[in-house]
Amino acid sequence: MLEIVLLAGKFVFLFVLYAFIFGVVRSSTRELRVAAPALGKQQWRMPGGPPPDEEAVGVPAVAPGLQGSRAWTLAVLKSPCIPIGAAYALPAETHALAGRSADTDILLDDTFVSSKHAMFEVTAEGLRVEDLRSTNGTQVNGTTISDSMLLEVGDRVAVGDTVFQVEVR
Repeated sequence: MLEIVLLAGKFVFLFVLYAFIFGVVRSSTRELRVAAPALGKQQWRMPGGPPPDEEAVGVPAVAPGLQGSRAWTLAVLKSPCIPIGAAYALPAETHALAGRSADTDILLDDTFVSSKHAMFEVTAEGLRVEDLRSTNGTQVNGTTISDSMLLEVGDRVAVGDTVFQVEVR
């Protein structure tokens, strides 16, 4: 009787082990499938717009139709996935979601960035940033924030390994 129980225990253990290995392989292949399109070229785009041409040096600082207006701008100072000097224009009453997910406005293909990491929002008060309960947090001028924070010109916002500088143009 003991031999039957031990044999059944071995089969249960093997089943659980194989289920665990299957889960790990499935999870890692899902991550690779999502990251595979990004391997060929840098992926970045302006909020509300398509990615620019590959020949473009950077993203225009002011969105089309705002040439005479001033807009908040996030200029890239350091990034493993966006060209240095690229800028994201945020006109009045808009918001931009930053993260690793393909449906974000600021796509950051970085392992230290959550799928929906931070929200930048232009309000009547100014430009606000809010950490969306990301794993690694969002830093403003080297300090991790926990709530929504009003930004000023010159502030540096770190989302993963990407550092933006707040400007008005």
